[in-house]
Amino acid sequence: MSDTPGQIDVPTALRNIIGVLQENPANYRLFGVWWWPVKLALHVTGHGQEVPGLSNLPSGKKPYMDEEQAALVPKGGVQEILAAAFEEYGHNARFGRPNGQVETPDGEVVTIYDPDIGF
Repeated sequence: MSDTPGQIDVPTALRNIIGVLQENPANYRLFGVWWWPVKLALHVTGHGQEVPGLSNLPSGKKPYMDEEQAALVPKGGVQEILAAAFEEYGHNARFGRPNGQVETPDGEVVTIYDPDIGF
């Protein structure tokens, strides 16, 4: 738990994300376009090796990023990004569209597909 009210404990948040993805790797799509910065955070903190699909990347290979979709994510620090990613995850878990389709912050519907994970 973070010592500051309203702040996300980033290490705990990343461990929780890893747990969700280990249980069902397809859940990455529930993060919507926020998956790309979440994936980057997992990678740069060394947690990518704990995520099914990302653990198979050859040493030194950068993970795939959909730059167009990543650019749709409003700029912010890790706290804001994780808060928005968790909110999006909850929304998509309850009201999600089929086949990895998600709504962007601007209301556009896009399909989330990460070839590193494979679906």
